Amino acid sequence: MSAQFTIPKTQTAWFYKPGSNALHKRTIPVPTPPPGSVLLRIDAAGVCHSDLHILHGGIPYNSEFIPGHEIAGTVVALGSSVDPNQFPVGSRYAVHSQNACGLCGLCRSGHDNICQAKTRLQIGLGHPGGYEEYTALPIRNLIRIPDNVPTEVAAVATDAVLTPYHALKKANINGSTRLLVLGLGGLGINAVQIAKAWGAHVTAMDPRAEACELALKSGADAALQKFPPRSLNFDVVADFAGVKSSFEMAQKHVRHLGTILTVGMGANITEYQNTKMSYKEMTTIGSLGGTTQDLAECLEMISKGVIKPQIEENKLNDVNDVLHRLDKGQATARLVLKASL
Repeated sequence: MSAQFTIPKTQTAWFYKPGSNALHKRTIPVPTPPPGSVLLRIDAAGVCHSDLHILHGGIPYNSEFIPGHEIAGTVVALGSSVDPNQFPVGSRYAVHSQNACGLCGLCRSGHDNICQAKTRLQIGLGHPGGYEEYTALPIRNLIRIPDNVPTEVAAVATDAVLTPYHALKKANINGSTRLLVLGLGGLGINAVQIAKAWGAHVTAMDPRAEACELALKSGADAALQKFPPRSLNFDVVADFAGVKSSFEMAQKHVRHLGTILTVGMGANITEYQNTKMSYKEMTTIGSLGGTTQDLAECLEMISKGVIKPQIEENKLNDVNDVLHRLDKGQATARLVLKASL
């Protein structure tokens, strides 16, 4: 028998308002799930630098919405046409935030992370996200959470694990790869763990001593706070900072015929050094998020203990303080918001 839940009529939600550098608290109705959707009680929502980019104007939006694209929770109600045997009330799911249509050519070919639907709004980036207590979501966005994976960890896995997993998978990281990971925030640290699980030799780089220490604890073979003058000639350089200086370092320290993975989006514009790109015949691969299949694989790796994301739980009502800490570089783990705290 499926679990039964008492669903309130209203809930607390935090809204982005264009031109404001803080989120705004409101009381709004709890939605009724339309056909093909479920009502998800949001048990955990991860906090990402993308939220800061929005607040700072780096990702422009002209209308209000509820941010938060790293979501995991419990199904508490079903819309019509949803099979209760496949999506039983009381079951836990992680949310694939790309909100893909499932119908375009890219979706049908397994690339639902870069869906082409013109009307699509990413969950938490235009479409209502995780900084609320309940949300209605199409079932195509849901990935079942393994029983032994905490909901809070599953929430951050939807980006902080999924994004590096997809990127490193595209670069065919394996036991013969010499990999440099640039930038050791939440994504970079998880990239270290993923690459080591696949047998790569991993060097991590970040100017912060504490980040380098964490990388070594996470399995990195070496950690650098600064580079020597000469090129270190890595097979693959994964840039998780995505700023001008990090991309310059990537081009310097990748070997001839090597590969640069551009993952971080710290700046809208970086610069190619055309002569160096041509001379080395290097390859640059862009990467965005990950697919629904990638997310299922990530959760399985976490379930097996291969990846152990570091998290810190906070109250949903403290979201602006948490964002401020993240902005000031004061987070030592992936920050998670919970309405239940």
